[in-house]
Amino acid sequence: MSNNLPSPARLQWFYEELAARREGALEHIPQVFTEDVKFRDPFRETTTMAEFIRLFHRLFEQYRHVAFSGFEHTGTDEAYTLTYAMHLRMAVGPTFVTPMASVCRARDGRVHDLHDYFDFPTGLVSPVGLVHRLYRGVVRAVFL
Repeated sequence: MSNNLPSPARLQWFYEELAARREGALEHIPQVFTEDVKFRDPFRETTTMAEFIRLFHRLFEQYRHVAFSGFEHTGTDEAYTLTYAMHLRMAVGPTFVTPMASVCRARDGRVHDLHDYFDFPTGLVSPVGLVHRLYRGVVRAVFL
């Protein structure tokens, strides 16, 4: 990986490497994230690099298939949002597709604050077409 990549492209590259190389991609963490990286999502928060790395190991323990698609970003190299879809599949069963937004603050081209937002209900019903369509219909009826 080129260290000359702007931070949004570097983060996207890292996620693509996670999909392709799984744990092997973790060697690139120092090129993508600062040592003092802070991470938050709806279920957890990390304040140390060791905790942050453990999240990736846990991801690969739980899911046989990890992939990402549909990357788009807005903002600057220092503060941006990266949106994408995360595709996860356990050893057996369907693939769950979850819409994601990573809100990032970067320093010297590396992420030091990462806040992930995701649509858990949509991801949960994504493998079952009829249920997914019904859920979206209910959401539209209630909120639009």
